[in-house]
Amino acid sequence: MRILVCTKLDLHGAHFANRLLPALAGHEVVGLWLADKQRPAEDSVPELAQLRFLERRLPVELLFPLIDALPAAQADRAPDATFATLGRRHRIPVEIVAALDATARARLAALAPDIVIVARFSHLFDAASIALPRHGLLNVHPGRLPAFAGLHAPLRAVTEGAGAFGCSVHWIAPGIDDGPLLTVIDRPIDLAGNLLDQTAALYPLAIPTLLATIDACGAGRRPPGTPQLLRLRRYRSMPDAAPFAALARLGMKLWDPDAFTAWLTCYLPPGVALPPLPGALP
Repeated sequence: MRILVCTKLDLHGAHFANRLLPALAGHEVVGLWLADKQRPAEDSVPELAQLRFLERRLPVELLFPLIDALPAAQADRAPDATFATLGRRHRIPVEIVAALDATARARLAALAPDIVIVARFSHLFDAASIALPRHGLLNVHPGRLPAFAGLHAPLRAVTEGAGAFGCSVHWIAPGIDDGPLLTVIDRPIDLAGNLLDQTAALYPLAIPTLLATIDACGAGRRPPGTPQLLRLRRYRSMPDAAPFAALARLGMKLWDPDAFTAWLTCYLPPGVALPPLPGALP
């Protein structure tokens, strides 16, 4: 199967790609597309700005270029790979996609994928783009659908008393998070943990379903999925300060410096270490 992987140019996207791409061995991965989109609202409250720093600026803009400047043989010894190293390890082109415009659609058509896997990709596929892959596009959403559609679903799950996070896999249809569902996987919420780490753990939960769906499509048995009950659908846009205040009242940390340092260390080759991170960041 010819497979295109679309994710985000951030730490969560790298974490997911590091686990998905090895699982796709035996298939022809035609590319790794990285959405480069930043919303002005990401600076609207301090917690959103802090998440943008942790997920994007620190790892992707500051750390990854330093790792990519190392000799390839040294960088390849790290357990997890930067986006550039992923491209080298798996012999696939890595492209940054600023917009799904006519140029991107033409590129998608030229790649002629049988299936597209989407996770955390910030751009919406229009009907013409959805029709291009032979079997369609599969999206991984870090929330239970249809009740937790939209942005920052893990945060909403905690603050709205859901009891468990969700990882939903669905076929993409025109719209946002509303195509037929293949599965919803629950993961317990740990209030003693931190939101950043628990969000990262959600996307890889989809990999067994993705692989099974790819195999079924290859055998001519494309699973149709189950239409979502749109009367239960709730779409959330970018959060304001209130959900973050609720998170603090519940006693859950947004992130943990020691856990985050350990996460970033996975991208460093042996013998290279990070200094301790402060508990407060810009």
